[in-house]
Amino acid sequence: MLGNDRQQSFGQLIASLEMRIQLTESLLEFFESERGVARTNLFELRASTRFPCYGECITRVVDGAFRMPGQELESRAIIQNLSRKGVGIITHQQWYPEQTLEVQMPSATLSTRVARTRKLGPFCFEVGLIIAGHEIIEES
Repeated sequence: MLGNDRQQSFGQLIASLEMRIQLTESLLEFFESERGVARTNLFELRASTRFPCYGECITRVVDGAFRMPGQELESRAIIQNLSRKGVGIITHQQWYPEQTLEVQMPSATLSTRVARTRKLGPFCFEVGLIIAGHEIIEES
């Protein structure tokens, strides 16, 4: 029951936030294709495997003092991939290394720190987050 209430309130909250990401053609193709383990290259050192996925989440700035002008405190984002130690998201605003964000999903909330940001297009940023902690919501 509690799990259903959380999912319903998450759905209402995410619906109240405008989706402002302008996805690039390559991202649209990625999200429409079959997904397995994320591709890596020889120069990429990873401690754990990334699993591509597609889902919406809500990002919240944890430390408002480190918020840059124009950054929203709460916004809607797309989860691009997950691993044991991190999460990749696509968002419409730029985040900066060391900023701390809370990433809320229907069944979990992650405490994260920005590791990197890459601009893919106007209102489209790929952000790599390191997971510092989490809270899993179990369905009853």
